Amino acid sequence: MRKTIQRLMMVFMLFFLFSCDPTLTPDIPDDDDPITEEPIGNVPVFIGLDDRVYYVGDTFDPKEGITITDPEDGDITHEMHVLGLDDLPLEGDQITGTGTYELVYIVIDSDKNWVNQVINVTFLDVVTIDHCSYERDNYVLTWCDDFTGQGDNLNARGVDLDRWGFQLGTGSDFGLVNWGNNEQQYYRSENAVVDQGKLIIEAKLETYGGMTYTSSRLYTKETFSQKYGRFEAMIKLPVGEGLWPAFWLMPRDSVYGTWANSGEIDIMEARGRLPWEVSSALHFGGQWPDNRYTSKTYTFTDGKTIADEHLYAVEWDETEMRFYVNDVLYHTITEWSSTGHDYPAPFDQPFYIIMNLAVGGGFDGNRLPPASLFDEPVQMEISFVRVYQRA
Repeated sequence: MRKTIQRLMMVFMLFFLFSCDPTLTPDIPDDDDPITEEPIGNVPVFIGLDDRVYYVGDTFDPKEGITITDPEDGDITHEMHVLGLDDLPLEGDQITGTGTYELVYIVIDSDKNWVNQVINVTFLDVVTIDHCSYERDNYVLTWCDDFTGQGDNLNARGVDLDRWGFQLGTGSDFGLVNWGNNEQQYYRSENAVVDQGKLIIEAKLETYGGMTYTSSRLYTKETFSQKYGRFEAMIKLPVGEGLWPAFWLMPRDSVYGTWANSGEIDIMEARGRLPWEVSSALHFGGQWPDNRYTSKTYTFTDGKTIADEHLYAVEWDETEMRFYVNDVLYHTITEWSSTGHDYPAPFDQPFYIIMNLAVGGGFDGNRLPPASLFDEPVQMEISFVRVYQRA
């Protein structure tokens, strides 16, 4: 059927091309003399005509890179005709939509020999994760940052603002006092930099905004959130008393009420004074102080500590959370609740990512670091963050 349609299209095109000069009209075969698949004689040859892929916003030229030669006439590219262009989502020559489309290329030489070729052109949405090539079985990559320092919307320190925003200050802009945890740092965007393929968050001993320390807290609430899937990051953490680095998720919309009725997913938290362990947790239940949580600690082996690079991840399904360190499963949760709402609330809504390095706070008894700790840079280094959905 497809070949029949192509033949009819070519016949109509041939009639059109030669209608203005009857002396050039070729013999059009009828049903008793069908068009052969390969015309005989000195048939023109297409060069560079293959299936093609473009992205929305690209400029589309159907003849770009294509040459037609004829053994007798030489280059006859100017005789090329293309059918199917009216079906393409174009404004002028710019691609505005997606899909796969058939184009039929036809050329007729001076000896009335003609040839056609059919190709597919595919128009895709612009892929914002094109520099993240890692694959994981049974998952599809949906968001990532490999911290290449490239992008159209970088801040002065190389952070991609199309992926990340900053939560600044002491929490007062979000209705919190010291971020609700008695943290002792003032968060600034200046304390985060992309350098040599890593996002580096640095805590400093410096007075700013009435606080004794500064650090940085990045989040994706305005740029990305997702329900279910795998969230992972490769991270090196600083060692020292009073440090509290974390990789965690919060609900994009507080559908079920304020914390912790709408939930919190802590993929990784660490106490800098306990470098041989990290922990994961879920917070849920009612609004504070009627909240509940469940957590578990992972202990490193073979002399490893949080100062080494490790892969921290959660796999989040509708009725189960699985937490991993270096792809070792150590914590599975299948029960949670949200007061006044049916299970699996609250973990049935999109959550966004947070990366931060806190100083002090209630997670480790409000300990503070000694001043000598800052004789060397105190840094949390993230090599990549990746998010997947089930295939």
